[in-house]
Amino acid sequence: MATTTARTTSISDPCYDYNTLDEYWRDIRQSPYQYYGYDDSLVEWSGWYRLYLNGESAQMSEWCVSEMRCGGQTGLYLNGSHPTLEDGVVTREVVGTTSWWYWYSNQCGAYSSTPIQVKACPGDYYVYEFVKPITSAPGPMYCAVAFQSISSDPCYNYESLDRPWRANNESGDYICDERFSWSGWYRLFYYGMDIRMPETCVSSFTCNTYINLWLSDPHPQIEDGVVIREVCGGIYWGGCCDYKPRPIRVKACPGNYYVYELVTQASWCSGYCTDVSTISQAVSTISPDIFTGSTITLSKL
Repeated sequence: MATTTARTTSISDPCYDYNTLDEYWRDIRQSPYQYYGYDDSLVEWSGWYRLYLNGESAQMSEWCVSEMRCGGQTGLYLNGSHPTLEDGVVTREVVGTTSWWYWYSNQCGAYSSTPIQVKACPGDYYVYEFVKPITSAPGPMYCAVAFQSISSDPCYNYESLDRPWRANNESGDYICDERFSWSGWYRLFYYGMDIRMPETCVSSFTCNTYINLWLSDPHPQIEDGVVIREVCGGIYWGGCCDYKPRPIRVKACPGNYYVYELVTQASWCSGYCTDVSTISQAVSTISPDIFTGSTITLSKL
């Protein structure tokens, strides 16, 4: 049975009228079978709840949770991203991972529970209208993770960078990223569609620059959080990674896209490339493209 501490006010907004839920076993980082045996289908849910872990603000997971990771047998998580402050109250699907014999073993999202309502609140936290989960899977439990600030999480605080020439050589000019004033995190687009940086060698002059920059390691998974990735540069007369500039930070985001903390590199004329084979239709609204840069024309060697 969940332990809740009621907080009531005269305001009907759930951001100011919620129950607190601070139960350490809900943390998805717990080892399998640790604190095992809880079941949210046995809880008398009533109203809205704010999650904590050991006194620190927490939130529901947005990615797949393995079995027996948060107090019960079937870990429940949101099948999608949290809302923004502007979205107000939204409805989100709740799914889980289970390996009951009639499910295919450990399939993410194989179990669907009752949808819940979610709201982002001023002060950087979320509230949830938890309800009794569907009992078609054993021990369903709402799982929690360390809180990601609504205002500081780069998945929701980035600039859109829609520069198709980073994926092909259609402009005829050499674009030098050293001329750009990089500031913060960027999400890459190709004519409005999501695109990623390449993870393999980029041929010279492919993305309208002299030194083509690409990631020498794979992109992270959502559960990895913010990671540091080495960057390689391919030079016309050399190999794929003769030039090794400053590393960058990368994060995988709910909605199947990535954000990059691009930085100025100390080279003569380099550019961050994108990979046309990774193009996918964007699943969220593109923010206004306010990023501008300069170009420089050089003759090919």
